[in-house]
Amino acid sequence: MKPILIKNSPPPDHSFSIEERISKRFSVPYHFHHEYELTAILKGKGSRFVGNNISRFDDTDMVLIGKNLPHHWHNDEPENETPEDYIRAIILKFDAEFNGIRIFDLPENYQIQRILSKADKGIRITGETFDRLIHLMELLLNAKGPERISLLLKILYEISISSNIEILSDTEYLPQVKENDIDRMNKVYDYILKHYLGRISLTEAASVACMNETAFCKYFKKRYGKTFIQVVNETKISHACRQLMGDDITVTEVCYSSGFNNISNFTKSFKKIMGMSPNEYKKKIQRMDR
Repeated sequence: MKPILIKNSPPPDHSFSIEERISKRFSVPYHFHHEYELTAILKGKGSRFVGNNISRFDDTDMVLIGKNLPHHWHNDEPENETPEDYIRAIILKFDAEFNGIRIFDLPENYQIQRILSKADKGIRITGETFDRLIHLMELLLNAKGPERISLLLKILYEISISSNIEILSDTEYLPQVKENDIDRMNKVYDYILKHYLGRISLTEAASVACMNETAFCKYFKKRYGKTFIQVVNETKISHACRQLMGDDITVTEVCYSSGFNNISNFTKSFKKIMGMSPNEYKKKIQRMDR
C-alpha cells in the first residue's frame, strides 16, 4: 500500500466535488491530497488507515480527513459478487480556497476553521451527528447553485459543534507529508502489508528503507509517531478483529492466522490496542449481532 499524491479537480461549474461510490472494492490506494475530504461509509466493512491510526470500519463510518493526511479504506471482500453486496460510500472533497476566496477565514466561520485544523490528524464522526450529516450529504449530491455552498457550510458547522467526534491519529503523529520521504515510506508500508501475517523483520524493514536498524527506528518513530513494532502489531490486530467476527473460529485459531506465535503475546497485544481481551471482543460482537 503506497501513499501517493492524488490531484483532484472539481467539475468546471463547481467549486468542490461530491460523489456516491458503489463498487466491489475501493480501488484508490493509500494516498493523500491537498483537499479536505469527508468520507461516509453507508455499506461495507474492512480496515481503515488514517495517518498512524489503524481501525476497523463498518456501515456507519465517517471521517473528516485533513490536507495531505495519508488515508485508505480497505474493505473486506463481499460474500457475493452481486451489486447488492458492494460497498457504498459518499465522498466529499473541498479546498480551503474557492477560486481565490478563503471562505473559512470569515469571522462567521471561526468554528469551522477550528475543526478543519483538527482534521490534520483525522476526525471520526459518530452518533446522531453521523445521521444528520448523511441526510445533508445526500441532499448535496443533487443540489445546484448557491444551495451547494450552503449545504457544505451546514455540514462543516454540524461537525464543528458536535460532541460525537474522535481524533484518530496520535498526538505524536506528524500530519504533513514530506515529498522526499514518500518513496522511502512507500517501501516500508509495502513491506508491512505484504508480510505482517507471516515472518516480518526489523532488519529487513530497515534494509528496505536503505538504513541501519538504529537510524530506521528513529526515522520511523519521528515520521509516524509510533514504533515500527507498534504499527506491525496494530495491523495484525486489525486483521484479528475481522477474523473474530466469524462464529466458527476460535481465539487460538485467530491468534496464529493473524501472525502471532503464541496466545499469550496475542492476548497481551490485543488488550493493549483494543482495551479488552480477544474473548471479550468476540462476545461483544456476538451481542451486537443478536
